[in-house]
Amino acid sequence: MNDLLITLVAYRLDHILLETTGLANPAPLASVLWLDDQLEAAVSLDSIITVVDAKNLHYQLKSHNDSSSFPEAYHQIAFADVVILNKVDLVSSENSDTPLEDLEKEIYNINSLARIIRSVQCQVDLSNILNCRAYDATHVTHLEALLEENKKLSTRDLHDSSVRTLCICEPKKVDFDKVRIWIEEIIWDKKYGMDVYRCKGVLSVLNSDQLHTLQVVRELYEIVPTREWKDGENRINKIVFIGRLLNEEILIDSLRACTL
Repeated sequence: MNDLLITLVAYRLDHILLETTGLANPAPLASVLWLDDQLEAAVSLDSIITVVDAKNLHYQLKSHNDSSSFPEAYHQIAFADVVILNKVDLVSSENSDTPLEDLEKEIYNINSLARIIRSVQCQVDLSNILNCRAYDATHVTHLEALLEENKKLSTRDLHDSSVRTLCICEPKKVDFDKVRIWIEEIIWDKKYGMDVYRCKGVLSVLNSDQLHTLQVVRELYEIVPTREWKDGENRINKIVFIGRLLNEEILIDSLRACTL
């Protein structure tokens, strides 16, 4: 794949869309393409787009709760920055057991950070799926979404082993090195038995006037200073986790330990 990307870059393309198979887990691809800015790579990951079948999504997700299997639909939605809810013309309140609004709730329960776009035959405005800058720590839109105090980002746990979104907050400033070790214990050592797919957050760091952003994709993570905190801005630590077996109490207590 690296040789292919080098060849494509030579053509100076604005965007490269890589399509995976319908059963692919996007995590390995995201890990390969999510590059450190210091590498000055010609190609960087913009976003992950997942297409779901509105007609069959409910049954695909429900099958997990009725068996020991874990469908890739959960992974693909969990890693998505944009979810295209396709075939909406085949779903309505009159002819479906699961209206579109309920389908969107199911998607948000898995990943409340994803933007949902309804479509018929996958016809969407390209401006909604290109140049999303989902992995750009300085992107204003993503920062504002995290800093918005009244925005509900946590979702209810539908099933003990289901994927969900969990948002935790801590008002006190955190020690940078302690947070780094904390994240590594969660994603590398599996210290708390949680399976984290994605993570985004803003940090208020001790001895710094810079707002730091945290981003995790499976075993990869970065914590970088993004900009100065604005006057009147609520300097909090707010972190959103997407994954399985997330324990809110443990995450809150262990993050609080980073303030000591």
